[in-house]
Amino acid sequence: MDPKSNQIQVEAKYAEEMKDILFKYKDAKDNRKLLAVSFVTVSDYLFLLNYAAQAMAPLESRALFYLAAAVSDFFIPPELMAQHKIQSTEGELNISLSKVPKFLKPLVSKWAPNAFIVSFKLETDPLLLEPKAKQALVQYGHQLVIGNLLGTRKHEVWFFTVGKEPMHLQMPTDSPHMTIESLFLPRLFELHSSYKRA
Repeated sequence: MDPKSNQIQVEAKYAEEMKDILFKYKDAKDNRKLLAVSFVTVSDYLFLLNYAAQAMAPLESRALFYLAAAVSDFFIPPELMAQHKIQSTEGELNISLSKVPKFLKPLVSKWAPNAFIVSFKLETDPLLLEPKAKQALVQYGHQLVIGNLLGTRKHEVWFFTVGKEPMHLQMPTDSPHMTIESLFLPRLFELHSSYKRA
């Protein structure tokens, strides 16, 4: 971005693609198809998710929650945060973190019980991905876990659903400008459409 002209500059080979994306984004914003909600703390996120779920609950199975913005597994509760700057003269700093409250269970069972809910599972160990994704489906009772591995997260994903073999989706090697989302989102919409008809 050129700070003097306030214009964005893009390499010529990406210009058409970026122009299309920006037009779609502007259309979504102008026609109130997109509501961007920002948050800072885990508490903010959980409150806003609860509020959004209650607002969308009347849509029942037409509602789809795509929980792709991972919240950290651990946090410092507000009551344990320092009120003032931590002084370096006080010696070693030890931090104790608390687990973030699990929100999928209340989302599925209370806040939006008829919605189609998608969560994500990122692992570094390939042997843990499938069992942990399947465990999440059983534990929380939602419809889909999209799993990926840290090292290949931009190139392949697995769809985990109850009672079915995982579906592996991998980007073709001859599509350098394709994103993994453009590969799996159409399949996600198909699953949601089937869920609505059920």
